[in-house]
Amino acid sequence: MSRLGEAAAISAKGSFITFVGSSLSLLLSAGGGILVARLLSPSDFGLFGVALIAPGLFSLFSDWGISSALTRFTARYRSEGRHREARELVRGGFVFKLALGGALSVALFLSADWAAAVLIRRPEAGGLLRMISPLILSQSIFSTVLSVLAGSEMMDRRAVVVLSQAAVKGFCSPLLVYLGLGVSGAVMGYVLSYAVAASIGLLLTFSSVRGGDMPSRDASTFTDGMSLMLGFGFPLFLGSLIGGLIGQLQGLLVAWFVSNEEIGNYNVSLRFLSLVGLVTGSIGVTLFPAFSKFSYVDEPVKAREAFRGSVRYSTMMVTPFAALLAVLSGPIVYTLFTDQYPQAPVFSSLLMIPMLLVGMGFLSIDSFINSQGDTETNFKLGLAVNLLSLLHFPVLIWIWGIRGLLVSGIVSGLTGNLLGLYVVRRKYGVRLDLPHMGKTLICSAVSAGLAYGAAGLLPSSMHLLNLFMGSAVFVAAYVVIAPFTGAVEELDIENLDRVIRELKIVYPLVRPLLILEETIIAHTRKRKEI
Repeated sequence: MSRLGEAAAISAKGSFITFVGSSLSLLLSAGGGILVARLLSPSDFGLFGVALIAPGLFSLFSDWGISSALTRFTARYRSEGRHREARELVRGGFVFKLALGGALSVALFLSADWAAAVLIRRPEAGGLLRMISPLILSQSIFSTVLSVLAGSEMMDRRAVVVLSQAAVKGFCSPLLVYLGLGVSGAVMGYVLSYAVAASIGLLLTFSSVRGGDMPSRDASTFTDGMSLMLGFGFPLFLGSLIGGLIGQLQGLLVAWFVSNEEIGNYNVSLRFLSLVGLVTGSIGVTLFPAFSKFSYVDEPVKAREAFRGSVRYSTMMVTPFAALLAVLSGPIVYTLFTDQYPQAPVFSSLLMIPMLLVGMGFLSIDSFINSQGDTETNFKLGLAVNLLSLLHFPVLIWIWGIRGLLVSGIVSGLTGNLLGLYVVRRKYGVRLDLPHMGKTLICSAVSAGLAYGAAGLLPSSMHLLNLFMGSAVFVAAYVVIAPFTGAVEELDIENLDRVIRELKIVYPLVRPLLILEETIIAHTRKRKEI
């Protein structure tokens, strides 16, 4: 198998393991989240979301690009057989993140009353912020663990860490709320989940890098490793810091101008984003280490092929899924969360719109540019997009609340994608398959329209039946329409068959669907020849 094919197979296998782990995690986390949302009032559920703004603001300063650097250099050094150097970087990265995350947790604990009164304008939440302050340290360790395991292509261990966090949160948060602790119980379960997952992650990470030559304890070696990682990661940190500050400013404006009840509806709609995140996250987490194996300077053709392939197959998986969730948002929300969150379906549908941009490369652009060491370019792109977003989101949130926030996200997403496409085309000669994106969007739109019409034939109060009917019609329509329109081609089936064949558990389940697609494509080709 060629190096490109081998990388694709490894990425597919890693994506599948990540997807399975994320799916199980989502089931546990979503189950707990649904119970918490049902046990709390929309107002209290909104307060829970607002309380997370302050630690999110402090956490912006906890990384400095170290996590991305660990993923890139761990993947590259392992592929080059430089295992000792990889272990040196891992040790240095953890020391840095532990020290910084601990300091930031202490800072939030000491300033909790001020942050509650000034930042989120909920003076009564000071105790909640003190309770949530250890989250910064735990999340810092958690993110570092995931970065190292992704770079080491140990997706099974990474899945265990993610699954442990979801399991603890899904069990403890609703239990503590049920026992009468209210919002405090939800916060306690949330913090505990990251503490447990970070501890498990540390054990799995250091057991995986053990062996061979012991890492050097020389101070100069530590300094050299940190200089390398900060040199690569600091532009990313500046970009994420600016983007994070913009995001936190959005959160603060929402806290200032939007009621807890509307925020509670928005928090419910974010569960839809996590559903799409099952697919996008599973793909995205493997793209960076996969792209890092190819240097555009040495292998420009293979690097471009890797980028185009990632966009094409991401489009085939993400676009129809996002369209399905958008059109069935009402039945899903009312089935899981009851009718007490009436605004959530509209918010959920708006959240799906940026996900349709996957055909424009939004999952691949940042990872590809960073994999080539061009983090300065990504910093400039992020800076431009964030500065442009400052022109519209404050006004939109002030006027339209959560709807304004979502419209702003759509505008910013489209702007970022267009700028990113311009850069990768100009610097790396990458061109997207825009006709394929158009065909996929058309297939998704037609299938979504049929699903919406089929669900509308049933009484609106039968939410679960509406959900099943709409989903069945969408899947059936898409499977038939896609080969006819060219959204799925014979070469796609061959490539998917070759890659998925590596996934021994999934292949027997997927193969019949591939055969059906092949049959439709062959029939279509014969009709054209006639």
